[in-house]
Amino acid sequence: MGATVVEAELTCTEHLARFFAELRPAGMPALLTRSRPGSVAVREAVVVEFASAEKAVFTSRLPLEFEDQVHLENDRGYGVEGKVVAVQYHEGKIAVAVEFLDGPFSWMKMP
Repeated sequence: MGATVVEAELTCTEHLARFFAELRPAGMPALLTRSRPGSVAVREAVVVEFASAEKAVFTSRLPLEFEDQVHLENDRGYGVEGKVVAVQYHEGKIAVAVEFLDGPFSWMKMP
């Protein structure tokens, strides 16, 4: 009898991160702010699960849409502007990919 390999089930963010080869596991807390013209800014604490200098992937409960403008700020107060480039729904969760607009971003930078 042969051995069976069982593939681990991917999380919502892992599914989305597969589309961006440059992303690496991150696990960094951040504050996400979404503002739309004519509406109140909405904030949410998120964990950036995958990141590169140009993009980040995380789950969110906010009603984010493609091309929404957002602001991500790390726990040291360093922030970056971005836009939503992908949204994926998976098993009741929403994974979001954001591309940074201010150029390459380093989560290690100090304010």
